[in-house]
Formats: sequence, structure tokens, C-alpha cells
Amino acid sequence: MIDVSEWVWVFDKACMTCRNVENDVVVVFEKVNNVFIGKLRDIPMDLFGKIAELENGEKVIADIVKNAKDVFLRHL
Repeated sequence: MIDVSEWVWVFDKACMTCRNVENDVVVVFEKVNNVFIGKLRDIPMDLFGKIAELENGEKVIADIVKNAKDVFLRHL
């Protein structure tokens, strides 16, 4: 089980990203029709492999993006 709820995100307004330094994950944001859309830009292959093997792997990826977006929106 991978718990992403405790990950610490570093906000970068200039690059429109949130980065989790500990796990080397980057989520990038773009504004589409006044809504910010988060996309997973970088994730180490070993971490991605661990997540892919999980039964709820898709939810873990969605949670990563959601948690980063929460931080991103809080800092705008």
C-alpha cells in the first residue's frame, strides 16, 4: 500500500508545478476554461511500477494529482 496523503508538495508558481522532492514526482498544471488541470509529468519508473502492481493503482495516481492540486490551489 502506498499512502500519498502525507506527501509534502513544493509549489512553484512560475513553472505551474507541484513537486514531491522525497519521491521525485512532479505534477504540472494548465488552465483550461478557467479550471486548473493537473497532469503527472515526472515519476520514477520504480515507483510507477510499484503503483501499477497495486489493485488500486489508478486511484493512487489520481490521489497524487489531487493532493498536488489541493496544494497548488491553496498557494495561488
